[in-house]
Amino acid sequence: MKVVVKKSDLTLQNNRKTKIFIFFLVLTSIIWLLIELSKTYTSSAVFKIEYKNLSSDKLVQVKPISKVEVAIKGTGFSLLKRKIKPQEITFNLNNLSKKGSNYFILPNTQLSNLNAQLAGESEIIQVLKDTIFIEIGTNKTKKVPIIPKTKIQFKLGYNFIEKLQVIPDSIVISGPDKYIDSIKEISTTRLELEDVYENIDTELNLIIPKNTKNVVLSANKVKLTGAIDKFTEGSFKISVIIINQPEDVNMNPFPKQIEVVFQAGLSNFNKINENSFLIVFDYKQYENDTTTQFLTPIIKQKSEYISSLKINPPHIEFLLQK
Repeated sequence: MKVVVKKSDLTLQNNRKTKIFIFFLVLTSIIWLLIELSKTYTSSAVFKIEYKNLSSDKLVQVKPISKVEVAIKGTGFSLLKRKIKPQEITFNLNNLSKKGSNYFILPNTQLSNLNAQLAGESEIIQVLKDTIFIEIGTNKTKKVPIIPKTKIQFKLGYNFIEKLQVIPDSIVISGPDKYIDSIKEISTTRLELEDVYENIDTELNLIIPKNTKNVVLSANKVKLTGAIDKFTEGSFKISVIIINQPEDVNMNPFPKQIEVVFQAGLSNFNKINENSFLIVFDYKQYENDTTTQFLTPIIKQKSEYISSLKINPPHIEFLLQK
């Protein structure tokens, strides 16, 4: 029994020594690590990049590189911190260099500016990329028309009584000149309607043209309106009018009246009368071709309420007397 007690005491004593050894080992390692991290080293690090102070009349057309590697000197603590969490530095674009049409900056000419952003914890010795090219363009503005994209099918007998209205009919666009110059119009989202018999009053989103960047529109939506009515057919008999007839020539038309068949919306139908048309036959048609035996009608004027017009007969005969 005495032998067992002695072995247990010995085991406890060994465990205590092991723990003390581990404690001092860890403590020594920490002290060594702190000493090493407090020393100054030169290493490399990757920084995120921001750009600022570009002249207001210029625009970055294509985003330049967003990260850059630098040679940096600092304490182990500061270098370790930058390794774990990459920081950001800002390049000034107020003094761009230019060769031909290419703009660029020389990062190593801005070391003092970059180091001022590090708050004295470390020092950038060199930016490992000697040139950063930046595609610069002029900020341009112009006015372009809006083109609505529609596919409208009406219920039988219905149609527009006036032209489809887009409000506003044009907008101002701005952005890099290389994109703005190529934009001639702005389209809307597509509107497809079937069996339409009531007025149209809706909003459509505008679409920024594909393959463009940094283009800004003065509006994102337009209003689309269209007045719709049921159409009906009417007709009038009107006298044949011959123009440019010489005084010494008498052109007798046959027939002396023509029938005008038209379609108009019900709401405007009563506004149409014989004076809503001006249809003539030109004597010069005969002068230009004396073999012709017919004159064809010329519509000089018609009411805005008329959507379609048909003339019977489609041409007239004539008899000349000199």
